[in-house]
Amino acid sequence: MATSSWHRVLVLTLIFLLNCQQHSATPSKRIIYRFTDCTAEQLLHLPKLSAVFELSAVTCNITTLPNAYFTRFSALTVLELRESGLATIEDYALSGLDQLQWMSLAGNYITKVKPWAREPLKALNSLDLEGNAIRTLNGESFICYPNLHYLSLAANLLERISSDVFAYVPHLKHLNLAQNRLTVIGSSYFRGMQHLAHLALHHNAIERIEADSFESNAHLRSLRLDGNKLKDLEFLRNRALTRLLNLNLSHNQIETLDVFASSEWAVIDLDVSHNRLEELKGDTLKGLAGVVHLNLSGNALRLLATSCLDKLINLETIDLSANNLTQVPVGLFDAPTQLQRVNLSRNALPDIHATLFAQLPYLRLLDMSHNQLSSGAFIVHFSPLLPRSALTLDLSENHLTRLDTDAMDALHVCSERVELFGNWWHCEWLIVELVRAPAHFHFGRNYSLVASWSRALLNVSGIDCYDVERKRSIVVLDAGRLWEQRHTVNTAEQTTFLDPAMPTPPPLVWPRVRMDRFDSRSIIIWMLIAIGLAFTGLRILRQLIDRREQAKRLTKLREMKTKELVRLTTNQLTVHSDHR
Repeated sequence: MATSSWHRVLVLTLIFLLNCQQHSATPSKRIIYRFTDCTAEQLLHLPKLSAVFELSAVTCNITTLPNAYFTRFSALTVLELRESGLATIEDYALSGLDQLQWMSLAGNYITKVKPWAREPLKALNSLDLEGNAIRTLNGESFICYPNLHYLSLAANLLERISSDVFAYVPHLKHLNLAQNRLTVIGSSYFRGMQHLAHLALHHNAIERIEADSFESNAHLRSLRLDGNKLKDLEFLRNRALTRLLNLNLSHNQIETLDVFASSEWAVIDLDVSHNRLEELKGDTLKGLAGVVHLNLSGNALRLLATSCLDKLINLETIDLSANNLTQVPVGLFDAPTQLQRVNLSRNALPDIHATLFAQLPYLRLLDMSHNQLSSGAFIVHFSPLLPRSALTLDLSENHLTRLDTDAMDALHVCSERVELFGNWWHCEWLIVELVRAPAHFHFGRNYSLVASWSRALLNVSGIDCYDVERKRSIVVLDAGRLWEQRHTVNTAEQTTFLDPAMPTPPPLVWPRVRMDRFDSRSIIIWMLIAIGLAFTGLRILRQLIDRREQAKRLTKLREMKTKELVRLTTNQLTVHSDHR
């Protein structure tokens, strides 16, 4: 029994010593290096490579990464080699980076994606290859990155994607393929990517998406397809996409949105701006009951059915700007009473029905600028539940000549900011209103003027109106501001040239400023303070030295005790073996 107990003591002692050695060898600090304008050789001559935690090299001269380049960076978790001319990465250049979690090789000249490591980099979860010259991806491109969650291949030269490219990254959640040359999305491109949540395909040249392209992507929540050449949305009929929350289809060639009438959608944010839509029928958007933000701007909309928004009971923002609307049907906004922001600017609306916005108690922003409105009667019929000073209203660049007293009084109460410039105001009415208008009513705008005394354009605020009797337009500019600008410019543009006909001005003489002198008492006080600080510093330094010496003695004493314990243990074992 005694022998076994001594064996246990010996084993525990050896384990304790090994742990102490390992602890002393572990780096106490995580070293971070960030470089610009460096070379590949300089990175290998850094001190303590095994303790480097982050390494960033931006705009350096690193054209090639040879095999085993990072073997001594055993603790590296973040690697960034961006915009450094990197064109060649040998097959095992990343070997040894077992702790690497985030890597960016963006803005280089990489043409092909390879494993670049002998063993899988299981800790890597984010890979950024944006802005390279990658043309193809093969089945083994990502075989060494099994736990990737984020992958960006944006701004490359991809034209096609093989069917098994993403088979080795089953945990991928974010995939960015924007700004490439993709023209067709095949049914096998994203097959098996069950965890994919965010997919970016914007600014390609996509003309067609096969019907079952997203059949296995039931967890997809965000899809960007803006800036392509799509003409139809038949691929959206796949039931796996009905769970999308954010869908961007802007800047395409879409002519109809009938696909949203076939089933119930979970979309919250829908952007179909800058397409070729001409009409919204009553049931076109009936499946979008959960949509909160709807952007229909920049289309060719001429007709809106009165009931086209009836199912959008959660709608808070709608943008119908830059279309061809000449009228807005009465009752269009009766169902979506949660509306807070309505944009009808840049259309051709000659008038607005008085009760169009009467059912919107949460309205906070209404943009009616750049239309042909000649009456503001609808202002009087805003919802009586509107909070005081809550509404921002833009009526600029219309054909308004005056607003009646009731409309002005209503705006005094409910508005926070009112833009009224660029209308055809009658001068007689405008002068009266300028006297009593509050500060948040803006009738004026900036005019760009060219002055003979300045080469720059001057932005001067002014108010314009129309004189009915003499049939002329009048613009009143803020001359005071203009004079300040002129004075400032003239002061800044002075030269040392002197007219010979003018006498030379006398030289400038700066007045003498009386200076206070230190008396002897102040000098003595400051000397005493300096001496006190010096003695305090010496005392602190002495204490630090004593502590260091004491730590050394304790360390030496522990080592002696450990050696003595090992010696006694060895002798005891020898004695026991001799007795046997």
